[in-house]
Amino acid sequence: MDSVLSTSVNVLQLVSPGMVLFVTTLVVFGSVFTLSFLIGSKPSVVKPLTGGLLILLFLMLGMVAIEFSAAATPSYTFGEFASLSEALSTHRWLLFQLPILLTMTSLMILHVYGEKIADRHATPYRVAVILSMALSFASLIAIAFESMV
Repeated sequence: MDSVLSTSVNVLQLVSPGMVLFVTTLVVFGSVFTLSFLIGSKPSVVKPLTGGLLILLFLMLGMVAIEFSAAATPSYTFGEFASLSEALSTHRWLLFQLPILLTMTSLMILHVYGEKIADRHATPYRVAVILSMALSFASLIAIAFESMV
């Protein structure tokens, strides 16, 4: 019984709050990105999309807050690739700024246009929202792959 308890405690020490937020962000971003393709055909999807983007923004700001607080420890000090991972950690944080800025831009566009974003004259703004969601999701996937090193 003690060995099972100590093993579960060791596993819990490996899971960081930032990692949990990052995985949650990836899952929510996947659903929001898929939902963004519907804004041209179904204007009623704008409110759930705006809500999802707000959740994403708070998740990403939460990751930034955890990383700069004392709750997180540097995860790049493990393994034989520690020096390479340490060098990439700066790149990851620079790349992490892109989804935050693009999510705020998408939120502003959706707030201004609302359900009128499905109109013909708002096509460039609709494309901007979809493109910013695609770039944000791609940068988060790149961060996830870089974090594996």
